[in-house]
Amino acid sequence: MTVTNVRAGRVRRPYATSFDRPGWTLDSRRLIAMSCVAAFSVGLWSVGGDWARVMAIVVIVEALLMCLPWRVPRTMRSGVSFWAETLCGLLAPIVAVTMTVVTRPAWLTAGADWWWFGAAVAVAAGLIALSDLRLPSLLSGELAFVFGPTPRAHGAARAFATTVCAVGEEAVFRVPALLVSPAAPVGLLGAIAFVARHHIQPGTNRRGTIRSTMVEIAAGVLLLGLTVASGSIYPALLAHILNNIPNVILELQRENDDRGWT
Repeated sequence: MTVTNVRAGRVRRPYATSFDRPGWTLDSRRLIAMSCVAAFSVGLWSVGGDWARVMAIVVIVEALLMCLPWRVPRTMRSGVSFWAETLCGLLAPIVAVTMTVVTRPAWLTAGADWWWFGAAVAVAAGLIALSDLRLPSLLSGELAFVFGPTPRAHGAARAFATTVCAVGEEAVFRVPALLVSPAAPVGLLGAIAFVARHHIQPGTNRRGTIRSTMVEIAAGVLLLGLTVASGSIYPALLAHILNNIPNVILELQRENDDRGWT
């Protein structure tokens, strides 16, 4: 990509538009992922209550936004465009967190015995090990060097999304299991949709390998198990946050001086 202007440390590039309509295809992988999210939305609606039914609608709207023909590779796009796609993919987590803060539902005050938090740390460690992310290489900056630099706006968006998802996805995909009895039907639909939502957007997004899919499935099952067994969202929330911290660090390390907003 040709650099067109450099002034006061700012790099300007001929960024492509946000959408690639001629290249828009919904392959079988994305269609299956959409179907899984739609099934979860139906399950949420069946739970009843304002919170669940609003989220059932929001989950579908988010999936449709993620289905838009976002241009790939994303490195060709400006920071504004990249952030727009990122925020579209965070609609459900952000709405879930906002509704939780405003309505303060009963499950928000349901705590768990201390040992469940020890189990959460073990789950996070297991997921990081399964992902084959080497912490010494992360802390030394070696992984950031291997992945290469990224525009500051892109890195900030990824770090923001990874942070918000750790909280918001628990509210979206695990909380419904606390609202109904038995928890299995809607809980399993939530675990499946949790994996599926990562495969709706165009491109691979570092997804699709056997290892990454195994990590997603393991996370969906283990985080659901923590929630149902402890009767609280907080152990799974802790595990999710701990699991996501290395990725936040990696994205911040990769940032360079190319702010890439325009």
